[in-house]
Amino acid sequence: MMNGELLDAMIVEELDAAKLTAKQKRFVQEYLVILNGTKAARKAGYSLNCAYQQAYENLRKPKIRRIIDHAFHIRSRACLIRAKIIGPNDEIPERLR
Repeated sequence: MMNGELLDAMIVEELDAAKLTAKQKRFVQEYLVILNGTKAARKAGYSLNCAYQQAYENLRKPKIRRIIDHAFHIRSRACLIRAKIIGPNDEIPERLR
């Protein structure tokens, strides 16, 4: 399983355990990809008129915030691990550029 797939599996498991609505789950998934609350809310199915407000409210809900923060923590650790593997003086392979 690749790192991205592992992250996705962990997040899906957390989303299921958090007992969020379908729109809230979709919001979290979209937010983790595009990092823009309003756009994530629109993609999650919230109306254009209330997307900004829903994004604001969702990002302040402890359950949602905890899942997002955990995903960011996992991603940052994965980036640090990759940086250590590649090293500052190593040449970056073409496939990773």
